[in-house]
Amino acid sequence: MLKNELKDIEEILIEQEYSDSDNTAQINLTPHFGQIYSAWEAVLFSNTPEATLVRYFHYHLDSISTTSITLSNSQDSEKYLLSQNELLALIDHLQKYYFSYFNDDAIAPIIYHQRLVSQLNGDICAIQKTLKSSDLNASLIACLLKWFSVMSEDIGKVKFTFRSLSYFGCIIHQLGSLDCHSHNAEKLLVSLLIRSNFNNLSFFVYYQDTIRNAFGDFRHTQERLNYLVEQKAEVSSSPEAKNIAFDPSWPSIKTIIGDWLKEEIVLAEKFLTKGSDVVVPKIPLEMSVAHLSCLIRLLYEESVFATQNLQFIFKFFAGHYQSKRQAVISPGSLSKEFYSIDQHTAARVRDLLQRMVLRINRNFFPMAVAINATVLSYLSMR
Repeated sequence: MLKNELKDIEEILIEQEYSDSDNTAQINLTPHFGQIYSAWEAVLFSNTPEATLVRYFHYHLDSISTTSITLSNSQDSEKYLLSQNELLALIDHLQKYYFSYFNDDAIAPIIYHQRLVSQLNGDICAIQKTLKSSDLNASLIACLLKWFSVMSEDIGKVKFTFRSLSYFGCIIHQLGSLDCHSHNAEKLLVSLLIRSNFNNLSFFVYYQDTIRNAFGDFRHTQERLNYLVEQKAEVSSSPEAKNIAFDPSWPSIKTIIGDWLKEEIVLAEKFLTKGSDVVVPKIPLEMSVAHLSCLIRLLYEESVFATQNLQFIFKFFAGHYQSKRQAVISPGSLSKEFYSIDQHTAARVRDLLQRMVLRINRNFFPMAVAINATVLSYLSMR
């Protein structure tokens, strides 16, 4: 019968939490570790089913993390540093000897995050200094510096998984060996980020801008089409690390860039086929850019669009619609409003959607509307 091997340690730490004595915080938990390690080893070599082993070790990792987070949130968290280090030793043991059952997607405790940043601090500072003094693209530098700031400052404000922290450490180690002052530094950096599946939205926007600016005003020439095809082939042939990503919930950066380049190639081919005199009439809307962006966001988050390429979506709406006050909408203005929706805008769009639902009910479910009206009338007379 499998059991919680951390029960004794949890009881000791709970006693520390509610004790007024500083001596309890100095209790050495190491003697209990031998028992825990032996129990884990015995379970691993038993006839326990694989699925049960996964749940068993995931449960223990969650227990360790929960205990550590509780101590970190304590009013007198500093007196538990010894206990925290001992909990870290348990996590390290799980990662080293039971990696097949380690839950990388679990939230890492604050002390684990702090230790990682402390270990990487020298490299992080050196890379930041190098990036700021380099001639790399400003938006690319800003993208990386913002990520460094989120990961290494105000630890505990944002919670990260073990996988995200491991990925951060992996990228930092790789960037440390990159010469940002060489003549092809930007190309090497972009290749490194694509190879490492850095599917960060800001990095994707930087990549799009770089491609769009490559030919300046020659946006609809055969040369640009050839260039897009070459870029797609280069991205497709680029190696990609497996099971790592900036954001595991998103498609890989190769997929995002590849799909976008595919769409750009199709548009370029259509333009060259039809010629430059083709004018697409815009549909006027009785709504502002802010309201349109809010509606786009709702459709995007509900997966109505079959693409994850936001820039393509913004470009499409900007090219085919005009707002109540603007005959020309830029993709940039849609993007800006998309990420800065306020309650006033949300309330106006909510009112529109509610009116649409009422219209659907009247047109397609008249019986339900009649019943609701009858019930409300009856209740009002009581």
